[in-house]
Amino acid sequence: MQITPLESWIAKKIGLPNKHKLSMRALRTYQLARLNATLTHAAINSPFYRSRLTFEPLEDLAELSGLPFTSSTDLVDQGLQMLAVSQSEIERIVTLRSSGTTGQPKRLYFTREDLACTQDFFRCGMSQMLKPGHRVLVLLPGDLPDSAGRLLADALALENISCHVAGVVTSPASVAKMLVEEHFDCVVGIPVQVLSVVRHPDAAQVPLNRIRSVFLTSDYVPAALVAEIRKTWGCPAINHYGMTELGLTGGVECQALAGYHLREPELYFEVIDPLSDVVLPVGEMGEVVVTTLTRTGMPLIRYRTGDLARFIPEPCPCGSVLPRLSKLHGRLAGQIDIGGPFKLGMPELDEALFDLPDLINFSATLASLDSGIFSFHLTIEARPGVEKRTRDNVDRRLPTIPALRAALAGGGLCLRPTSLATQPLAVSATAKRLIEKPEKELFSLETIN
Repeated sequence: MQITPLESWIAKKIGLPNKHKLSMRALRTYQLARLNATLTHAAINSPFYRSRLTFEPLEDLAELSGLPFTSSTDLVDQGLQMLAVSQSEIERIVTLRSSGTTGQPKRLYFTREDLACTQDFFRCGMSQMLKPGHRVLVLLPGDLPDSAGRLLADALALENISCHVAGVVTSPASVAKMLVEEHFDCVVGIPVQVLSVVRHPDAAQVPLNRIRSVFLTSDYVPAALVAEIRKTWGCPAINHYGMTELGLTGGVECQALAGYHLREPELYFEVIDPLSDVVLPVGEMGEVVVTTLTRTGMPLIRYRTGDLARFIPEPCPCGSVLPRLSKLHGRLAGQIDIGGPFKLGMPELDEALFDLPDLINFSATLASLDSGIFSFHLTIEARPGVEKRTRDNVDRRLPTIPALRAALAGGGLCLRPTSLATQPLAVSATAKRLIEKPEKELFSLETIN
């Protein structure tokens, strides 16, 4: 098994001599120096951080825990005040709007250097599966010059790897047909969208092993999707940890497919208890917090991502010394009370339902009734010709999901019969998988303009 290419990439980034083996001591020393430089830059040049940081150089990375957090609310309310460069130096502004909300959006600001760092990580992370001359189908936004799809395509072009940026999936049939008629070595996309393509009848006509790898990004990846890709196309599905606040990319799995190796020279990660705000020991599940180490335009100090994960204590099977972040376990905002002590999130639904081979997509509704009981309802999209069978299978599966089963037994939840979608459910924006009610929002992903 190939060791993650991030190890040699990081060694070069932190200035180790050629062929000098990376050590965690060298990496942490570099990160501490970059952290102090970032804190100084932010405290001097950012009005937002100038009012929050009484900064003296840190002597240890653990001292970072004494600094205040930055939240998504800060991005909404103080976005421009967080800038640490002139607005003339900003190359790209990304607007994030949460599903179904009418409030002010978040805006992230990036310099050309910030974007170049993202592209550098793209090249490194995908180099483990791609070679010069390969061709990639990119199912990500690509209309704007510095959108995710275009950044990836421009980054890989420097390695003589060509990309067809098809944009988000609006027609799974068209994408499946393209994969049958044209040769692509790799597919990059959002998990639910890729699943809609893999489960289209035409996808089985793609010659086995023609597609060498699939990279999944921007959303929770259910195990059923990984297995379906392996079965249908004969290739691995590699998880990529990306969100806009991280500069689109934060980590990527190696060939062991056993957790994310992280973008260590440019981002410092912590996992905290979301209730006490205390940094958790390795192995314990909590909220991921990130601090940028090289970003000049809009540095983020201890930004609360809302993602749930843990650091994996065991060494990676690939042999790397790098720490790994576990597969994400959903988002704090996506876990809501459904009566008593019971909580439910989209990952639980994804794992239970996408295991059903004829299910293409679903949206979920949770409403609070006048009696104080929650009402749960699904609308599903299934393979043509087996819609009713799939609906029956979904209705049988729902009561087996632990949180739903417990809430049903406690009398605080009623399940409405599953509905069949009268037209294909939206797969161009995963946020639309939720139909929200005024009382509750079961899940919210952010869409990017």
